[in-house]
Amino acid sequence: MIKTSIFFEHLYDIAAQTGCTPAQAMKEAKKLGIDYVEADAFRAMESIDELKRLLNSAELKVGGMFGFFDFAHEKQPEKVNELLDCAQALNAANIMPIPGFINEGEDRAAAIDSMVRELNILCDKAQKRGITVTLEDFDSVRAPYGTAEELAYFLERVPGLYCTFDTGNFIVRGDDVLRAFDLLKNRIAHVHMKDRAFAPVCGEEPLICEDGKKLYPAPVGSGDLPMTEIANRLCEHGYNGICAIEHFGAKDQQLFMHRSARWLKIAI
Repeated sequence: MIKTSIFFEHLYDIAAQTGCTPAQAMKEAKKLGIDYVEADAFRAMESIDELKRLLNSAELKVGGMFGFFDFAHEKQPEKVNELLDCAQALNAANIMPIPGFINEGEDRAAAIDSMVRELNILCDKAQKRGITVTLEDFDSVRAPYGTAEELAYFLERVPGLYCTFDTGNFIVRGDDVLRAFDLLKNRIAHVHMKDRAFAPVCGEEPLICEDGKKLYPAPVGSGDLPMTEIANRLCEHGYNGICAIEHFGAKDQQLFMHRSARWLKIAI
């Protein structure tokens, strides 16, 4: 059975936007059928005991944990160990290191080789701890893993790596999400259910695609991406992991959460 998650930052946004406490926002999410949160590992480490208390009070678990690295330019073994320690402490379902970005004028091939090398080391360490490692199609033109083919390149060269399939990021590089699903479906271990709209819902700021197109966050199922078909293909392929609703930048995170959770309950 597919499980639902939400980014912890969205719950903090709800607290800030509505005046409730983070604990109240988490309990509201639980009532909507959300059982997991996605957490920034390095932010979580700052108050791990408090986060555990909040999670326990709302009967929520950690789905995925993510953390930013700069493997294109340095090894960062201490940060790797910190991510793994945090994931174990919070019993996270999986971790998603974001391995870095390539600056204009840099040697692209050398930067990618460095990322591949460090991801292999990280995966070896994670495997010994029983932790699954994933990589997503990140929504930046500076990320050399933003298209289906780029992501497949990393998956081929890092055998211990799996895919976090982010439904809303392929379009940023002009890639088709359904074609990407067919290419990557056998390595998907986690899903970010992110919809995009071509017009703002509540006055949000746009993300500019590689081709200049403007994208806005949208509640899952109410934007302009083929979310119903994606949900159908996930179910047909037998995916039974976590689907995390994601809408960074939403001006009304509470509204977005309710609409996304309601749509997912019907769709999956």
